[in-house]
Amino acid sequence: MKTVTAEQIWDLVYRSTQRAGFLEAVSEVLADSTTEAELHGKPSVGLSHLFYYFQAAKNGLINPTPVLEHQSLTGAMLRTNADHGPMQFAYRQSETALIEAAQSHGVALLMIHGAFAGGELGYFARRLARHKLVSIAFANSPAVMSVGGSFDRLLGTNPLSYGIPLDEHRAIVIDQASSSTARVNFQKYAERQVAIPEGWALNRHGQPTTNAYDALAGTLLPFGGYKGGNIALMVEFLAMLGGGDSSYEAAPYYAGERKQGIGASIIAIDAEKLPGYTDRIDELVQHFTHDRGSKIRLTDLQLAKRAVEVSQSLWSQLTNYAADGSLRNH
Repeated sequence: MKTVTAEQIWDLVYRSTQRAGFLEAVSEVLADSTTEAELHGKPSVGLSHLFYYFQAAKNGLINPTPVLEHQSLTGAMLRTNADHGPMQFAYRQSETALIEAAQSHGVALLMIHGAFAGGELGYFARRLARHKLVSIAFANSPAVMSVGGSFDRLLGTNPLSYGIPLDEHRAIVIDQASSSTARVNFQKYAERQVAIPEGWALNRHGQPTTNAYDALAGTLLPFGGYKGGNIALMVEFLAMLGGGDSSYEAAPYYAGERKQGIGASIIAIDAEKLPGYTDRIDELVQHFTHDRGSKIRLTDLQLAKRAVEVSQSLWSQLTNYAADGSLRNH
């Protein structure tokens, strides 16, 4: 393992995405979001996730130089066409308008369509929490998961996140997939040749499996059976509000001849217009954790100076890619 700082991560992501041909402003956003994912303990959507972008750029499945289109459907309803660029970039280019709309109207909705799958939705929640905004975000992704007992891939892992600001430095931020776990974790099980838990996936014949390779070739399952499937469907329907493709229509990360075009919807609520709300939530969380032993995780919104450990092999691969554009060993 290698110990690296936030500045080192940011610099490597910026240089490697520039090598892949991304617009400078896009590289800056990918560097920000990737660095935050690593600092907040989300490595599966951090540095290792960048190879999705590199391969997609090589195959023409992502637009590295997107030109966004913004619309105000109403004072509180905004829509952004991501032009098949990264979802994080579309969000960041729309963030100021979303914050201003939420602060003006109390609640606002940003709908993104025509996007390439984003990394970590918690990135949106943390940024909005710094502005005292409660948020909830939904995004779909290329189909890898069954729903309603189907043997076919109908939905993506369909993540959702929410953020509840507590004070200047802390928030409750939850970011999770609707599948039993994120798809990248199946790849890790496969690489380590370790069995996955029962109930996570079906093989390509529609039979339950604990083999990670068979799961990747087959179909993932929602968490919690039919109830989890209902959550996944809700994410799908809300992510499509702005006109994004369904998971079933979206092209996969690497293959095909068309771009993904998926969607996301982010709701922001101005907690400052709700006197006492933040204090009441803070008191409740304190009671749950200190008096009742609950392990609710609180997010530190200021982690810029923290150092983290990353795989030496991964760091070397990205360093090589930033230098000469090679994707060897990946």
